[in-house]
Amino acid sequence: MQDAAPAAGEEAFSDEDDFFDLAAELEDELTREEGLDSDDLLLEQPQEQTLEEIVDGFKKGVAEALSEEDHQTHFDLGIAYREMGLVDEAIGEFQVAAKSPALFVECCSMLGLSFLEKGLPELAVKWYQRGLEAPGLSEEKQMGLLYDMGNAQLQMGEKDEAHKTFVDLYGTNSNYRDVVAKLEETRVR
Repeated sequence: MQDAAPAAGEEAFSDEDDFFDLAAELEDELTREEGLDSDDLLLEQPQEQTLEEIVDGFKKGVAEALSEEDHQTHFDLGIAYREMGLVDEAIGEFQVAAKSPALFVECCSMLGLSFLEKGLPELAVKWYQRGLEAPGLSEEKQMGLLYDMGNAQLQMGEKDEAHKTFVDLYGTNSNYRDVVAKLEETRVR
């Protein structure tokens, strides 16, 4: 029984002499069509694109294929750009997606984080505030926005404002993240 398996395997490769070298055939075909020899083909290799060129091509393709009303895709693109470190592009996508009432609060949060990443806490606070003013805001989203806004206010050096924000958060949920430590950090002495 063991002898049958190798025989079947050998049989699978017995026709190997009938195979041809695809790469060699393609090279021959190209040289015949273009009148080039194989050394010329090596010299005409395409230049590698830089990351910036690839990203620019990607953005151009997306812009051509994506409508302004496809808010979810703009939001998803914003996430992808942010993960790639393309914060300016992410901000643009989140701003477009923020026109959707269903994505508005999430966009406010992502815009706040993106502006913080760019070193613009003033704009982050602006977007967190807009999110907090959204109608029908859930308590969970409110707490997240308050927490992030308090941290942005701390980055701006507005310790008193940050303290007030963390007090609001503490009043809603005293166990939220490290709000007790944030209150201690911002306490006026």
